Amino acid sequence: MRLTPDTHLHSREHVLADDLSAMMLEPKRFAAYLGIARMYHESDLRALAKRTAAKPDLEPSNRGKYFFGALKGMPQRADWRRKVRRRRLAATRGRRKIRNVKTADRKIPA
Repeated sequence: MRLTPDTHLHSREHVLADDLSAMMLEPKRFAAYLGIARMYHESDLRALAKRTAAKPDLEPSNRGKYFFGALKGMPQRADWRRKVRRRRLAATRGRRKIRNVKTADRKIPA
């Protein structure tokens, strides 16, 4: 038997997010798990996922909700920083839209 690697998993965070989404039975929420895989330590996330999956009184459909609720009390990684997106206001403020001279007067054939 030959193992073929999954080409969609590019980094450790992708593998962690794939494992977490499989453990919580939410494969369609991969992006949410990828976001937290970058914010928290891998060992903390795996330990919390194992505890969540092992809870006998927790319904399988509510695993993800419980997992994300329990994340609020965990410390984040020190080297994680949220990307700040700043709008370029100076470039757009006070300018009018310039029409394209080449195509503005072009007649459309009927």
